[in-house]
Amino acid sequence: MDSPVLNIYSPLDMERIFDLMQSYPDAFIVTDTKEIKPELVTQQFTLLTQAAGRRDPALLERIVPQIYSRDMLDIINKVHVFPEVLYTLYQSQDSNEQVIDFVKESGVDITLPTTRVTKSFVKKLKKAGARIYVQTLNDEAEIVKLSRMGVDGFYTDFVAEEDLRQFNGLR
Repeated sequence: MDSPVLNIYSPLDMERIFDLMQSYPDAFIVTDTKEIKPELVTQQFTLLTQAAGRRDPALLERIVPQIYSRDMLDIINKVHVFPEVLYTLYQSQDSNEQVIDFVKESGVDITLPTTRVTKSFVKKLKKAGARIYVQTLNDEAEIVKLSRMGVDGFYTDFVAEEDLRQFNGLR
């Protein structure tokens, strides 16, 4: 906790994350644990839900787990049923049709790399009820293009929210 990331950013443990969430009631946290082993996923989300339970169980309503496989949803749901879940496709071998079927059955939202974005896939995901996020975009033209295609949001390294407001053609 005493070693800033890149000598700039303060690391946060769960308690400090919950402090921020209580100070900023419109903030949501998306997990990015990188874990796929069921026992580690269970352990991480158990610790998370226990910590939130001690502080304020309502905080769990603003935690958005990011899952890396369809099976991971069942693992997380055994610990806590979160109102929103993101299925990230950058490691997934699932076909587009498998992803669409999973969205229909589970109600998850989707995060995908630019390499998997097509107009047809976005349209089918939207029809299935998913919100769609693309990672990682830092180019204005690409953000505008994908926004017009129906993408709901973007992971970015450098584009600030105030800059987005100035992009021509962003829906």
